[in-house]
Amino acid sequence: MISARLNKKDIKQLLKEKKYDDLRKSFACTDPADVADLLDELDSEELEQVFSILDNEMASEVIVEMDQDEIEDIVENMLPSKLAGMIQEMAPDDAADFLKEFDANEQNQILHLLSPTKKKELKLLAKYDEDSAGGLMTPEFCAVSSDATVEQAINAMAAADFSDPVTTVFSVDREGRLNGSINISELISKQGKALIKDVVDSRPVFATVDEDGSVVAHKVRKYDLLVIPVVDKDQKLLGRITIDDIIDFIDEEAAEDMARMSGAPDIEHKEFSPLAIVRLRLPWLLITMFTGTIVSFIVQKIMDLPSAGYLAAFVPVILGMGGNTGMQATAVTVRSIALGEIEFSSLAGVFCREIMVGAIMGSVCGMLIAGVVCVNISLFSATAVLPAFLAKLVLVVGISMFSGMTFAAFTGTILPIVLHRFKVDPAVASGPFVSTSNDLSASLIYLGMCYWLLNL
Repeated sequence: MISARLNKKDIKQLLKEKKYDDLRKSFACTDPADVADLLDELDSEELEQVFSILDNEMASEVIVEMDQDEIEDIVENMLPSKLAGMIQEMAPDDAADFLKEFDANEQNQILHLLSPTKKKELKLLAKYDEDSAGGLMTPEFCAVSSDATVEQAINAMAAADFSDPVTTVFSVDREGRLNGSINISELISKQGKALIKDVVDSRPVFATVDEDGSVVAHKVRKYDLLVIPVVDKDQKLLGRITIDDIIDFIDEEAAEDMARMSGAPDIEHKEFSPLAIVRLRLPWLLITMFTGTIVSFIVQKIMDLPSAGYLAAFVPVILGMGGNTGMQATAVTVRSIALGEIEFSSLAGVFCREIMVGAIMGSVCGMLIAGVVCVNISLFSATAVLPAFLAKLVLVVGISMFSGMTFAAFTGTILPIVLHRFKVDPAVASGPFVSTSNDLSASLIYLGMCYWLLNL
């Protein structure tokens, strides 16, 4: 909770009066994440002033909790010595992410000022993709020989100095290969003379260093893990990923997917410039406009048919229901892919299930809309309508609704799966792509049914 003794007005006032000691004391009583929230409305000059008076430890704890655009404002004019001092205090994984925000020349200047140990850690983490297990892990971990005793393991853990809290002790063989793990709460409950190899879980869940972050997140969720070890291809222990890093990764992925699904990528870029936002959003809108133009041509063809007024009245509901059905199928499919619940070997079953769901919903909605057409035309039409034409119109609208929703359920399922198969983020299948493709298919189906049934 944000300290009751500190708010944003107080910070501005203390800075104005240059009461820096009071400000430091107030920050010391406030959680770094809450301090970051308090600083988010300060201008760049005030932010620079705040970080100039903070010691390296406190500054490092606060800056890792801040948004990227704010960090850029803070470090823009900061001396390499100050940056290096902050990075020296950070956990290795946070330090690696922070260092990546600078260009190669600035990175070299900062690395030159770091301790040999910190420099080695950062160079190790820099080799891995930021969204892989290697990019998410910290190389700090507590590992003991499988032949050690519980007492020795506890002593080793007590003597270690880690940036992130240690909740798990790992067991390794003589070559450093992972062969077990145990939670601290379990470890301290064991007899001191017991051997580690007799008390650890000998089949620990682990991540390989090049494994995608989404796969790692799935393992953490599936097995309810607080920490997961990271190994190389030879099973040698390289590091660990803690639950807070997994939560941050999932949050970033969710924000990115939401941005792509909505066709508004500026959500994830945090752009505020109107021109920058337009540049990010406009391509998606142009795709929608192009497909919408094709739909307009199809509707124009419908308007050229006899009794066009009756036919055009039901275009919005048919297109809308198809779009909604497709988006529902896509949302479920994208989530299933993200959670690893869809295997390529089971696609036939997934397709059949979604087609069945779409067909059932299409049947229900088709019959309901057919009844609406019948009642509407019979009771509220300004001109008399022949029973034969009314029967055909009911069939056109009802069958079009059924076909459009069934096809939309199929495309809403297959598009993200096919994209995922070809290593493309399935979230891009949503939003403009699915909605416009469903509008196009539904309008084509409706036009085809109009020509076929009304010309019988």
